[in-house]
Amino acid sequence: KKSAREHLLSRHQQPSDGSIRNSQDEQELELPFHWVVASSASAGAAASWLTSPLDMAKLRLQVQRGKAAAGEGNQVMYRGMIDALQFAFRDGGVKGLFKGALARVLHFTPATCITMTAYEACKSFYSKVLP
Repeated sequence: KKSAREHLLSRHQQPSDGSIRNSQDEQELELPFHWVVASSASAGAAASWLTSPLDMAKLRLQVQRGKAAAGEGNQVMYRGMIDALQFAFRDGGVKGLFKGALARVLHFTPATCITMTAYEACKSFYSKVLP
């Protein structure tokens, strides 16, 4: 009997004759719906949290540019992304870099979950319907 590792490796190897796998192989690799939801929600939460410092720096640059365009101030606080990130770190440390991260996670987790779950459902549906 094959070990779990051998089974997984054999499933991901291309057939030696260059043929395309049949749909039965693909159906066996489908995750249960609740795992797809949990996986996509986790991926969305992790991605939004990890990229939160970049989003915060981008937002600060946009606000600075908007104020300058509206004539509300010509003071340049940030000269670019790296400068904005450095300023946030100097001002609040690692906590300063992730300021507002929870709101971003709460916003993007459901959106990513819906998108990825819908994609997986459509992929499954069309693999069964289309030849």
